[in-house]
Amino acid sequence: MKVSCRLCLGALALLLTLVLGCTAPGAAPPRLTATGAQQTLDSWNPNYCKVADFYGFHKPAEGGTTQVAYVLLTNPAEKGHKPMLYTARFQLLTLADGQQRWYLTSLVNHASGLTRRQGWDNLLVPVKEAAASK
Repeated sequence: MKVSCRLCLGALALLLTLVLGCTAPGAAPPRLTATGAQQTLDSWNPNYCKVADFYGFHKPAEGGTTQVAYVLLTNPAEKGHKPMLYTARFQLLTLADGQQRWYLTSLVNHASGLTRRQGWDNLLVPVKEAAASK
């Protein structure tokens, strides 16, 4: 009787381990930080744009893998250039090896009205987080 009870408990434990192991969430996706987003915007085209102000993120209704940042950009090459408000779209993409990474995919503004978009909407710039200072 003791052997069959142990065998039954062992089979139940194995079954629970298998079920819980298959349904446990995987590694959490990386977070997109304001520092990483600002550093990416400052470094992808340093001759054209420099972040003057970073207003924050918005998660659009289309899914959790997209975040939109609102930024005020200035052109460092032109003195006296008026800063313009841009929306920077960041997308969480899965690489071939299964790792996930944030990318800057578009940077547009509507300075000439809502019907005319200006900027870049075909970018694929990886977000680089700042190195931790010691």
